[in-house]
Amino acid sequence: MNMKRNKYIGMIILAGIIGLYACKKEKDFLRDNVTPTGVGFVPVCTNGLVDMATGKSLGTSTSSASVYAAGAAFNTELQFFSEGPIKEINLYNTVGANARAKAGTWPYQKAFSDRKKLDTLLVPYTVPAVASNTVIKLEYEILNQNSLNVIRTVYVKVQ
Repeated sequence: MNMKRNKYIGMIILAGIIGLYACKKEKDFLRDNVTPTGVGFVPVCTNGLVDMATGKSLGTSTSSASVYAAGAAFNTELQFFSEGPIKEINLYNTVGANARAKAGTWPYQKAFSDRKKLDTLLVPYTVPAVASNTVIKLEYEILNQNSLNVIRTVYVKVQ
């Protein structure tokens, strides 16, 4: 009798666990991370931007600008995905009070990382020879063929 009762209790518990999993809402990565528009989707890039050689995070404001010597070069990795086809990746810089200028363009080439499950691109930058304490705004743009984009902004300061 006790065995039979324990068997029924076990079955009830198992049914309850199965019921909980059946009601669990699955996460939809695309729905939770992309923004649909009338012409398609905006690309997504959210990784922290760092100097790949040192692992140093790049400053996200003028007051936290990363310090580099004039002529120093570094690479920053962009990790991104897009529902729509990507046209190109652009890097813009604004040196001090000067106008924004395009520092480089890279046509999209598939570079899917199986480990990260995202496309990746190393973007090189060389700090220009300008006056000490000049702040440089860097804008990394991922541009879709539908003209929608995402821009990631960091700041460096010349030592």
